[in-house]
Amino acid sequence: MPDTINIGANLSHNLVDTVYGDTSRSTMIVDLSAIQSNYRTLQALAPRSSCGAVVKADAYGLGAARIAPFLARLGCTQFFVTDVDEGIAMRGVLPSSATIYVLHGAMPGMEKAAEHHNLMPILNSREQLDGWLRHCRRRNQALPAGIHVDTGLSRLGFPIDELQTLAEKETGLSELTTALFMSQLACAEWKNEVSRQQLRRFRTLTHLFPKAILSLSNSAGLFAGRQFHFDLIRLGGGIFGFSTSDHPCFKPSQVVSLRTQIIQCRELTHGEAIGYHMSYKVKTRMRVATASFGYADGFPRILGNRGYVFIRGTRVAIVGFVSMDLMTIDVTELPTSWTLPGTLVDLICPEQTVEDLASAANMLSDELTTGIGPRCRRHYVQC
Repeated sequence: MPDTINIGANLSHNLVDTVYGDTSRSTMIVDLSAIQSNYRTLQALAPRSSCGAVVKADAYGLGAARIAPFLARLGCTQFFVTDVDEGIAMRGVLPSSATIYVLHGAMPGMEKAAEHHNLMPILNSREQLDGWLRHCRRRNQALPAGIHVDTGLSRLGFPIDELQTLAEKETGLSELTTALFMSQLACAEWKNEVSRQQLRRFRTLTHLFPKAILSLSNSAGLFAGRQFHFDLIRLGGGIFGFSTSDHPCFKPSQVVSLRTQIIQCRELTHGEAIGYHMSYKVKTRMRVATASFGYADGFPRILGNRGYVFIRGTRVAIVGFVSMDLMTIDVTELPTSWTLPGTLVDLICPEQTVEDLASAANMLSDELTTGIGPRCRRHYVQC
């Protein structure tokens, strides 16, 4: 049901559609069938391990409230989020039986909320461990948590020597019910000695947590070799169609399409300039269309005067700077009937995948999708 609110500036999309019809000017189309295909394929490549889903950052910008329950219906039971706030949001849409791991742990004062919403904090430091144990003592209950060890990324997690020292003491780790023991690979895609060294370090510590689920690999780590798989693989970008490996057994199905529309089209003559700072000078008569998408929507500003979009499968160049809400494109060679107001402009499509667009902007695929803002409607399809 649509939100029950007054018609006005804060009108929900659903209620706007009911009253006025579809008013969206740009749409991200998320193919749930492609997500299912990717998830099933990755599962099959790691038959001895469980496959959890990383749905942090709103499922990499694709919409966790729709995607996480869909993955749960496919049989996924373990989910990873960034913080307690994301975990609370996921608890509201996932089955009560789902395990939701909080990668940043329980920050000071958030322990009670984590317990109340049945979230599993991944403890990254002595401070977080002490805070969680204090909460457990107050509750007179051994609440489970995970432990993250830093094996070489130098980002989050217990240093190895500190974790070993804690394990030798009678207090600290011995009081904790450790449900998950994990680390993060620094460069799994490269399959190099760095990853093998991290694997060796991780293995030397697993005896400290004999009852814990062991997890070392993300999507890319799955392809590093079976020895990296352990009990649980944390799948993120691979599920969402981002290339995480050149492995011949996995060519991801494309999940994301992105489109906007033309607002107006006009003719320009020699000597006129396009966009801020007059960055593009017209050399001959040309037709320029203005499309309703800009850097405030998440389109990379760097692609001004160098990127491309597509109209009916035909590549057209971006001319002028990408501005906050708009971009201008050269449609001189297209039929006039293809460039009328309302004409669809494809930004991510079969001819230009997420990876293509991100590469052109010197970005990561998930960096691109997480930057696509809420003004762009998410629409979900399933074949």
